[in-house]
Amino acid sequence: FVRGPRGLSGQPDWAGLPTVFLWTVICIWSINNFVRSTIGKALNAVRDNEMAANAMTVNTRRTKIVAFLFAAFWAGVGGGLFAHVLRYVNPSTFGIQKLAEVLAMVYFGGLNSVYGSIVGAVSISLLGEALRPLEIFKWIIIPLLLILVMIYRPTGLIAFKELDVTNLLQPKRNPGGKD
Repeated sequence: FVRGPRGLSGQPDWAGLPTVFLWTVICIWSINNFVRSTIGKALNAVRDNEMAANAMTVNTRRTKIVAFLFAAFWAGVGGGLFAHVLRYVNPSTFGIQKLAEVLAMVYFGGLNSVYGSIVGAVSISLLGEALRPLEIFKWIIIPLLLILVMIYRPTGLIAFKELDVTNLLQPKRNPGGKD
């Protein structure tokens, strides 16, 4: 069905830019809601200290299963869109280099931050394209930049910070108490 190592080709061209953008917005919205939900907070507790979370009546097994299901769903959506955008995919497409690139994007943007991951992905992608004329030196400059971020900002550029859209849309209050 998927032709094994020969890859999957000839995909229909329904995953254009508007479709990918729509799925990206849905993904960001659902991840934000997931992180702020009871399950998301329980998952943070399990990440920090599983025994303490278990003692505080967090069902750690259920929390982990829900997290894996949620992540697997979005990985599947991303993989499906990736295959339709490229119109060809094979196992070598997802090698160690792609894994390292994705992890670098997440780390560069910031740990524990949805918007940090977006900033990291956009930054590394734009940097890679800007340094394309330098050919092999691109693969020296980007890791050096990542090392500098690891030294000076160990949790990434925008770690543990989230953008709250509701605060951006509300009018500013006068600090003197008068409106």
